[in-house]
Amino acid sequence: MEKSKGQTRIELVDFGEGDATEELAVYALDRAENILEMSPVDPKGYFKLPPEVLAKASHVLIGPKIERLQGSDKEIFARFRVTQFTKVLEARSVIEIAKSDWYKWWKIRRCVSGNVKHCYPWPILIKQYIDQIAWSVPLQSIGKAVSSSLAKSMADAVIAKPPISSKWPPHCGIVCDGLVEVYRRTCCCRPWTIYDPRLQELIGQLEKYLTYPPIRKWPPHPDPDPGPLMSILFKSGTLDERVANAAADLHALKSLPAEEIPQYINVRPWLCCTCGSSKKVAQGLVRSDGKFTICWYEWPLWGLINCHEEYAFVVKQNINGVSTVIYNGVAAHQWFHYGDYPTLVSHHLQAQGCRQNPFPNEEGAFVLLQDIGLTGTFHLKTPDAAGWDRVAAPAYNDGLAYPAADTSAAKGKYLDRNWGGTLLLRCHFSEHMKAVGAKYYRISVVASDGNGNPMGDRTHLPVSQWRYYELIGPDIYVKQTALGPDNAGTQNNLYEIPYYADHDWQSGQYHAVLDTTKYANGRFLLTVEVFDKDGKLLHPAGTAAPSGIAHAEAGYTFRRWYQETGPTAEVHFAALTHMLWWDNRSARAEIVDLRKDGVPSTAECQFITGTASSLFSVGYRAYHDEPMFLLDHRLWWHRGLGTATGILTSPHPNPDNVGVPPNPPHESGQTSFANMLDTTNNPTRTKCSFTVNLHANVKTFNGIGTLDSLDGWDQAAFALDISGLCIPLSALKGETLNTLQVPVLEYLLARK
Repeated sequence: MEKSKGQTRIELVDFGEGDATEELAVYALDRAENILEMSPVDPKGYFKLPPEVLAKASHVLIGPKIERLQGSDKEIFARFRVTQFTKVLEARSVIEIAKSDWYKWWKIRRCVSGNVKHCYPWPILIKQYIDQIAWSVPLQSIGKAVSSSLAKSMADAVIAKPPISSKWPPHCGIVCDGLVEVYRRTCCCRPWTIYDPRLQELIGQLEKYLTYPPIRKWPPHPDPDPGPLMSILFKSGTLDERVANAAADLHALKSLPAEEIPQYINVRPWLCCTCGSSKKVAQGLVRSDGKFTICWYEWPLWGLINCHEEYAFVVKQNINGVSTVIYNGVAAHQWFHYGDYPTLVSHHLQAQGCRQNPFPNEEGAFVLLQDIGLTGTFHLKTPDAAGWDRVAAPAYNDGLAYPAADTSAAKGKYLDRNWGGTLLLRCHFSEHMKAVGAKYYRISVVASDGNGNPMGDRTHLPVSQWRYYELIGPDIYVKQTALGPDNAGTQNNLYEIPYYADHDWQSGQYHAVLDTTKYANGRFLLTVEVFDKDGKLLHPAGTAAPSGIAHAEAGYTFRRWYQETGPTAEVHFAALTHMLWWDNRSARAEIVDLRKDGVPSTAECQFITGTASSLFSVGYRAYHDEPMFLLDHRLWWHRGLGTATGILTSPHPNPDNVGVPPNPPHESGQTSFANMLDTTNNPTRTKCSFTVNLHANVKTFNGIGTLDSLDGWDQAAFALDISGLCIPLSALKGETLNTLQVPVLEYLLARK
């Protein structure tokens, strides 16, 4: 190869016109890895290292020209011992670099995008979300054979509750300020096989996640305090799905036949993949719309067989002068593939979300009742308004949520749901209301008669303090203010309308709190009124004001949100009234008797003897005082210390109220003693202890989640024995002994 002015040349093998270019250099290093000299490579590949430099050098590196050599950077360079380097040059005066080496020298641009949200960590939602992850997802994401095997050994709590039929309500605020850090790791997923030697190690890892009290307890109990769930399942406000799945995965791996375990594991990356350590690769800011796009340049990564890259994110905010991690996907095992557009959901108590105040399809000045808890009021069945404080005569399901076409359509489904517990009420006051002079609002409730008219005393509802942000430099400071109660003119219990323009309000806040447990069960009327700064009732133009109250017309409307999309309905009255029907009574569940071949026994301690073909059943009651509000009931048996269970409800689950007094107890479905003892698979098991469990599920909810604490339940214990009649030999004398046949006597003597 031709030399030029004492220089030698670098040749990149298979380098084409379309390939990227980068400035290259040749580095001479001493034994301590210090750079003795760097020689740039010109566009034709020529470079020059003086002989006296090579004489002192230990190694020569060839690669991209960079300002400073770091330890990790050196890995992408082509490395030569000086003796090798000089021999190659003496032979050809050219250093050839294969494409597998030089391709790594051209940095590539990588970008990740997503958005950040903040959702308040309602304890009841967390519980139901965990239930959905822990059981519904595993059973639905695998084949029928695996599901069938799991069904034979489901835990009591799994049978007791219906599967979650809908996603966690998506009512969250955007996070419009913060720093996003990007982390990357490499994961390799080697498929599992039958009797895979890694199984016991995996089970051991899952068991470590269950060192805390189990989430799904039996018997059922009131909703837990959020503290334990938050600390166990959330890492810096981020849901740890690996921990949430641990109970279900562990149960499946211990219950499934060996040949079905690989199928279960191979569809769950968190079980079948092993991943390396994570490394921060970039960071960027959250935009004011809650979205982020972060780009960086890096050397190409060479893939391995059955391996892929995953990305996780950490979000930080400066809150009251302290840098606070509000989302930690690395700690919570929330990893995504390159190219995904993830929504990073923070449940951190201090996370600062921004209130957004749009309401689609409506413009101008208007007021409507928007949400009850996390449920949009288009799910509320309410009669049309018939006055400022009343509605038309109600239909059978007016005042309930998620209305059904008729009572039969609502059976066994989360339809025609009654309200209960504490209801958080969110209104929508459009920003134009400020221009028409609306300063205050007031929300009240009063009992309704059968025709939708108010009766009895009216109660004005309180409002919690509202939180807002103040930005001081890079920090976010959280402050709060009381909206009321204020007095103006002759009116009291008024609260200031929190307009979007007044403060940078936090998201997820409500305009009134309604504790339904302080009232009787039944239908009530909820009314929203609007006042000006002087305490005058502002009523829409063309509407009549109530008598005896100072008032003024204003250019706005009350609206009712009756459909998810499309226009809302105008309510042409001086105030806005809806009907709500709540009921805080518990479901009733009582096991009355145990039955052998249909014959009941109410004895406290029961040791039931029989034959393999004897039939077991239960007499029980399961109902709600308002039949519409029972979702369903479930009855099942559980054998000994194992996981074997069997269903007794017929149909299962049963949506009907049964055994309602003064009617007699309802008889369950029947099953044979042999089936309960599983003598087919274990002929030697002729007796065992059992429990029978009854759970009655309510529909009651507060707009956020079902009030499971109102479920009814009962439990009974007994033993079955099909080993045969046992008679002491001391009792076999006289006429009793003479009446026994010889074969029977021989059998008894053999068993003494």
